[in-house]
Amino acid sequence: MKHALVLTLVFLLSSQMVSSQNLLPLEWSLKFDSAPTETRPINLLLSWERQGVFSGDGRGCLSCSFDVSKELQKKSLVLKVGLQCHVEKIVVNNTLVGGDIPEHFYSNRNQQTSFILPEGCLNANGKNRIRIYLSSLSYTGGASHNSCTLSPVNSAKPIQSVAIQMEPSDYLFTHKTPAITLHYKVNNKTTLRLIVNSDFHQRITERTFTVLPSDSIVTVNLGREITQPGFYECVALLGGQDNSGCVEWLAYRPEEIRCKDAQPADFRSFWQETLAELKKVDPQFAMHKVDSLSRGKRDGYVIEMKSLGGLTIRGYYFVPRKEGRFPAILHVPYYGQGFQNVDQFINSADNVIELALCARGHGLSADTFNPGFGVPGIWGYKLYSKQENAYRGIYMDCVRAVDFLFSRPETDTLRVGVRGGSQGGGLTLATAGLCGKRIAACAYFDPFQCDIRDFINIRTICQKELKRFLDYYHNPCSFEEALKVQDLISTKNFASWITCPVFFTTALFDDDCPPHVGFAAYNTISSPKEFKIYPHDCHLDNRPYDALSEWLKKKFGL
Repeated sequence: MKHALVLTLVFLLSSQMVSSQNLLPLEWSLKFDSAPTETRPINLLLSWERQGVFSGDGRGCLSCSFDVSKELQKKSLVLKVGLQCHVEKIVVNNTLVGGDIPEHFYSNRNQQTSFILPEGCLNANGKNRIRIYLSSLSYTGGASHNSCTLSPVNSAKPIQSVAIQMEPSDYLFTHKTPAITLHYKVNNKTTLRLIVNSDFHQRITERTFTVLPSDSIVTVNLGREITQPGFYECVALLGGQDNSGCVEWLAYRPEEIRCKDAQPADFRSFWQETLAELKKVDPQFAMHKVDSLSRGKRDGYVIEMKSLGGLTIRGYYFVPRKEGRFPAILHVPYYGQGFQNVDQFINSADNVIELALCARGHGLSADTFNPGFGVPGIWGYKLYSKQENAYRGIYMDCVRAVDFLFSRPETDTLRVGVRGGSQGGGLTLATAGLCGKRIAACAYFDPFQCDIRDFINIRTICQKELKRFLDYYHNPCSFEEALKVQDLISTKNFASWITCPVFFTTALFDDDCPPHVGFAAYNTISSPKEFKIYPHDCHLDNRPYDALSEWLKKKFGL
């Protein structure tokens, strides 16, 4: 087999748009070694998880067919590969082009590795096939940074491009009929496809337009197709000798989303009994001042307390260095977060108490309980048991942290708030619900674990994950029985208990904790509430998280 010359370059691309010249399509096929007879369609514009695949699927082969005209066959072509996985090898027809590209999502997710195609690797009839052997698909948070393009060397300018535009700017359609504008630029007659799917993977519509050379727009009214409250994925694809595309999401009347599954009949009694059990545990609150945490304008402590089952849990506690009573904000962790970086707390000059809680299994509290975050992990830990699953204890850890704040003379107990995102968003809902009037305000970003039955039908890889957890424990119960335990810990069911003002932020590209589940909880809340949509953000973007503390501090007059 021939080997290609390898050039490693870095290119910056939009995570939702491909607009450089590209002879390769955006729609590929993927087969895993674990299921060789099953072929999955893959669109590089979409995240792995959105398409039902993840690292647990193992090794596989991503492939597509492509055409190269005789004129372009005479030119040097460069293949640029930027896939969020470990690329083991790349084969064009029968020629090995390269490989051994490490997964670089967390180091440089926009990096591309470039290969000059060797002479003779393309078929004379113009019909070709590329196969990319891969493994270790990366977590993405919902925004695809995948790209794989083939273009003539030194062809800097794209031949064509397409963008999706909407009004209003947050892509929220509450009273207006949903409509999108496709802005395209093409130099040759070609086809423009629009594909709209619901967040539950249902095809809503697919339209194909023939477009002539121009810089123009097509406005598409979706009023007949989009009739149900929810979230809709809009994909635009331009074909021809420069494949390009774009994806955006829109929200349609999300405040009307209602869930099919009801709160379990024993939900209230189960949690009342659990709270009573926690109350019997002597908290044994302790504080240890730490000089390295006290470098700023507040004193920093590591605190300890006993929680459900007698487990010791810890956290970082920051108090203004002056006399008085201050509002307090409880920060609850996202999945795997131990607040290892506390600089934001050390550097803050706000006159507010902040407690960063390391719930059991997280950070400082992982010494006595530590199932990790793989398999079974916190989520999978004894998921078959109502009494022993991890979240029964974690929710009580959050309640105990509120107990601690109320025990402190420096706390203004009329101004205690809680905030968090992802798992922390779910913990925020649970804490505010379980603690009732003790919580004066709460703010959450796309929550987990929430509205479990709809959640696993949107983020379908979670069905695989739950089954892997059950396999780990040698399947002590059925999948449905495990879901009944999940119903008991679903934080959506605490939302109706909340009595304080609520702020909810959501990112339309978040497929880790999809907007649907956050609204499923939000829509059951009867206290004063508001929400903000970030149409271009995903689960990993900072803006939806940062807005939580800003809202709380404003609420508390800071």
